[in-house]
Amino acid sequence: MERWFSRITMFWMLFLGEVQSQDWTKCSTGCTCDGNKMSVTCNGLKNVPNDIQKDAKKLDLKYNSLSKLSPTAFHNLKELTYLNLDLNQLQTHPPGVFDHLVELDELYLNRNQLKSLPRGIFDKLTKLTFLQLTENQLQSLPKGVFDKLTELKTLEIRNNQLKRVPEGAFDKLSKLETIFLHNNDWDCKSCDILYLSQWIRDNGNKVKISNTNMDDPDGVTCQGTMESVNKITKENTFQAGCPTTTQQMATSPASTTTTETMTVREKQTKPRMKIFQEELFSKASIFFCQVIFTQHVSLVVIHILAEIPLLHIVCVVRKP
Repeated sequence: MERWFSRITMFWMLFLGEVQSQDWTKCSTGCTCDGNKMSVTCNGLKNVPNDIQKDAKKLDLKYNSLSKLSPTAFHNLKELTYLNLDLNQLQTHPPGVFDHLVELDELYLNRNQLKSLPRGIFDKLTKLTFLQLTENQLQSLPKGVFDKLTELKTLEIRNNQLKRVPEGAFDKLSKLETIFLHNNDWDCKSCDILYLSQWIRDNGNKVKISNTNMDDPDGVTCQGTMESVNKITKENTFQAGCPTTTQQMATSPASTTTTETMTVREKQTKPRMKIFQEELFSKASIFFCQVIFTQHVSLVVIHILAEIPLLHIVCVVRKP
């Protein structure tokens, strides 16, 4: 009996050791997982698997054939801190696709075919510190696309087809340390380039080249030339039709409203001013001519001539 109990105990210990050494839960099809499936790597896929471990921290989907993403592709992966979608065939992202990745720290979207980004696509990624969008086909960025990324330290948007960035595009990135902007189609003949030009002048130490840590604010050049974007100012864009301050005020809705308001106000104020002037000039002229009369002038005729700009009054004196 004792020998039988000893054998059962040994078998049970061996079984428990085997269980601990293996992950008995199957990893997603086409994916490999580490021992506790905190890191998942998938290859040869056309769609994101829907059975990825919910508490996974890292998901590597580079070198797949993803041409589009389901709006809910990552909605169960709230613990992810790392997501790599490099080297796929993505042309756009459905709105809200990243909204549940509230712990995400790094996002890689390099070498896809992205032509545009939905407004607010990164708004929920408030812990993101690293974002790469290099070597896509981006032609523009939606206004405020980076506004919520207040923890972002590195931003790469080089090697796209960007002609401009929206006014204030980088103003909310208070912790930004590194940005890659070169090899885009920056349109230096457009007034829209002035924001980017000024931003580079103010933040030249953050503008890098290649993957080195070397500052290169002059390396961001205008389309078709080697002229640096940071050299463009209002003075050398006037020839391209940039409005002057006066022209902007004249054509802006706010200035139009102001001008209209001033016109109405002038129309209302002018008659009252005219009456006041006439009363004032009348009293002054009477006083002036009364002084002359006390000096034995026989007759004073008072004429108020508002059209005369200097005195507006003339006393015509006739001696006896």
